[in-house]
Amino acid sequence: MSTLVVDVSGMTCDHCVNSVTKAVGALEKVESVEVELEPTGNSRVTITHTGAELGDVASAVSAEGYTLEAVAEQS
Repeated sequence: MSTLVVDVSGMTCDHCVNSVTKAVGALEKVESVEVELEPTGNSRVTITHTGAELGDVASAVSAEGYTLEAVAEQS
């Protein structure tokens, strides 16, 4: 298992968290998604996966109306 931690902007509520969690969680090779909501800044999204692609994560986040700002950590 690998972990990808990204910062996402535009998320302000639990609905936003649910949208991103569902979209990213539906990606192939994603095992789990955890979001630390920061309504006034970038929220931290931790993705546990078995080979998910960063581009796919960014596209899933964008499709929900949010922006992947930065990769905070990858292991």
